Amino acid sequence: MNAVFTTGTRFLAAVTLSLCAAGASAASLLTERPGGKDHPLISRYEGGILYDYGSNPLGTARLVERARSGPVLRPVEGRISNRLYWGPKEVSALAVFRNYQQALHTAGFETLFSCETAECEKLRIQKMIEDFPREAKWVGNSAMVNIFNNGDQRDFHYISARKQTGSGFTYVQVALAGPRSDGETAGRTRQFIQVVEPAQAEMGKVTVDAKAIGAGLQRDGKIALYGVHFDTNKAVLKEESAAQLQSMADALKAQPAMKVLIVGHTDNQGEIEANLALSQKRAQAVVDALGKNYGVAANRLNARGVASFAPVSSNASEEGRAKNRRVEMVVR
Repeated sequence: MNAVFTTGTRFLAAVTLSLCAAGASAASLLTERPGGKDHPLISRYEGGILYDYGSNPLGTARLVERARSGPVLRPVEGRISNRLYWGPKEVSALAVFRNYQQALHTAGFETLFSCETAECEKLRIQKMIEDFPREAKWVGNSAMVNIFNNGDQRDFHYISARKQTGSGFTYVQVALAGPRSDGETAGRTRQFIQVVEPAQAEMGKVTVDAKAIGAGLQRDGKIALYGVHFDTNKAVLKEESAAQLQSMADALKAQPAMKVLIVGHTDNQGEIEANLALSQKRAQAVVDALGKNYGVAANRLNARGVASFAPVSSNASEEGRAKNRRVEMVVR
């Protein structure tokens, strides 16, 4: 039976495998984890059992990549989803592995590294990844993190792959350990699947206080602020901007002779002329608010919108675009 790989536009994948601890009850080992389901990107091998799952909205995982010097570990960041499966009884690790290889290839993934038992042992790949399950998040039995506890599980197989999705990449790594010969799980291949989808931290959740603003203006003549918020394509200040605006006003009041430009910046999405107009309106909205609501003299403030003409990061990724969408105070 085939592992199913469904297509989509958002994912980053890293796949590994996990073991169960001695002493866990047989019933818990072969019971489908309540509330769990396959990831939309990649399914279990047909007939398998989902033992555990977990996720991290934004984190860093590691995968094996082939370099000139040999296999190396590469960190990848994104939304991480973890799955641990028991395969159907008496289906070999190689059969499961071949299905994942085919599924990744069919879905357009580029293989970064792949090895089967003999080469994996020679390159000590299992030892390289033995901590991956321990680093993953789970909703259930943490005993499963020890699947590669000694880096010497039989019939070990591994593959990592990537596919461009939008402005980023989806990474997948799959590690399999062969069936144990005794116990309730005898004859069942162990599979840990970790999917990491592209994701960035939401910016603007931390404001810069008045003292830091004043120091930045004195030191650098400008400071970028991400605590000033607007809805997409609008120039109306959102309520959550109040704390940042207050700090801006306090910094100016602490230096009463200072005059500043309030400069609006956008990313490069959309037409330049529209972004110029939008950035100017946003800068003016800040100036108006500082004067009307926070008591800063109008003759100390000037609004300027520069659209995407002064980026601080690449606009090729959402993370970079988020950094470029900002308000700056510039000493004049």
